[in-house]
Amino acid sequence: MTTPSTPSSPSSPSGPSSPSGPGGRRRSSGPRATAPGAPDPYAPLVHDDLVTPMHHHDESRNHLVVRTDDGPRVMSPTDAASYVEHVRPPACPHEVAEAAGWRGPLRRRTVLQGAALGFGALLAESAVPRYAFAETATQRDLLVVIFVRGGADGLSLVPPLQDSAYLAARPTIRVTSSQALPLDGKVGLNPAMKGLKALYDAGDLAVVLGAGNPAVRRSHFEDMNAMEWAAPANMRSGWLARHLTTSGPTTGTVRAITRGSQVALSLSSPSMETPAVAELASFGLQPTYTTDGTTRERVTTIIDQMYARAGGGAALTARSTLDAVARLADQRAIAVAGKYVPANGAAYPDTTFGKGMRDIAQIAKAGRGLEVACIDNDDWDMHRNLGLAQDTNGWMWRRAADLSAGIAALRADLGDLWQRTTVVTMSEFGRRVQENGDQGLDHGHGNVMFVAGGGVNGKKVYGTMPTLTTANLVQGDVPITTDYRQVLSEIIRARLLNGGSLGTIFPGFTPRTTPLGVV
Repeated sequence: MTTPSTPSSPSSPSGPSSPSGPGGRRRSSGPRATAPGAPDPYAPLVHDDLVTPMHHHDESRNHLVVRTDDGPRVMSPTDAASYVEHVRPPACPHEVAEAAGWRGPLRRRTVLQGAALGFGALLAESAVPRYAFAETATQRDLLVVIFVRGGADGLSLVPPLQDSAYLAARPTIRVTSSQALPLDGKVGLNPAMKGLKALYDAGDLAVVLGAGNPAVRRSHFEDMNAMEWAAPANMRSGWLARHLTTSGPTTGTVRAITRGSQVALSLSSPSMETPAVAELASFGLQPTYTTDGTTRERVTTIIDQMYARAGGGAALTARSTLDAVARLADQRAIAVAGKYVPANGAAYPDTTFGKGMRDIAQIAKAGRGLEVACIDNDDWDMHRNLGLAQDTNGWMWRRAADLSAGIAALRADLGDLWQRTTVVTMSEFGRRVQENGDQGLDHGHGNVMFVAGGGVNGKKVYGTMPTLTTANLVQGDVPITTDYRQVLSEIIRARLLNGGSLGTIFPGFTPRTTPLGVV
């Protein structure tokens, strides 16, 4: 996502500048730690209707954009926190506690800990706010969006087996026809992806070549943000959030989750909340607050009133997060007791991604009307030591096997629900065609997308990719021949039944007159 044109400094509260703003999906360090019991100076930054973190691949250029009466302003974290606290003074916890009928000891550090204004103490570490779930099933598919973060190499995942230019460009790390799992005779699958090969053969997997964002800049932060927003930088919502807000209720239900520590940017919106669930077994109130219903109700009332005083998105976050915890309490209990048993012999990999896919399956099968689940598959930035094609300990093999096994296990576990499930993968960019001197690959352009599900027109390779001779490349990269939004728009129209809102979901994008036909 590119940085908007805004003034270089605010005409608002003064304070020492910080080189990068807090918040966001990727950062190497957070705000300086405060002394135990001290108020968090960055707590006001939870008002995400006022404060937007803007990321740059050079983290020293990260900053915050704050909505002020005079228009958007670029501010340091200190200035932004000071400004928000000025326009929205926080409530006194003792005042609100008394109004709620609380008679026990109340410490600000206990109720208001960390930037989440109290949820750091009240919730287990995985219960990060932002949420939405429907009580009943809809006719729409469950959509599982897997963001393959780090810039996966599409040519290693789906190698062009008959392209001599590809083979010559990668003397060490190429995947040959004798090593790959065959698809259509022209391309194959990485040998580590046996699970996806089985889905392809069953007609449940489609492969899209040359996919990506035509405005790619080869920057992890900018390109991840741009793909998840799928809209101009001045819009305050992601493409999935815009789908949800145009297709159903935005409050009081659990329609979507992010399985991870932070909410997917594509699900972000000032008008609705979706939860980030780092682990289903720990998604809930801390044990201290669950021993009796009266205590829990009073704590809930305290938090509700404190957030209501704060206003903006914070009030919605408080209520919806506590609702989400309550709605998933039974599933959390099953996970805590270790009683969830995947169906049909599904074997999830023992990895963060595998455990996340298992949690998604459990929630989906619980019948709560889950419509969208986002999950990351990380660690694809392979600048060096990518690994030989058949090295089972190699970096590429391990990542490809994890992705493949997780999707295959989800299919087995969901059983009949798979017929109403669509899985799509996306990555911020591909890699260069030529391997570098470290047996790795640098940032590139075009990539592949996988689309799996019971309603997919599978066992077919879609899109185009020219022979990889120098004349056909874009600055040494695979050209982008299919806009990733084309794939997503076809899924939204055919499987999510929201084709009438495509102009809102993907502003500025016009789908092809003749669709790819992936679904």
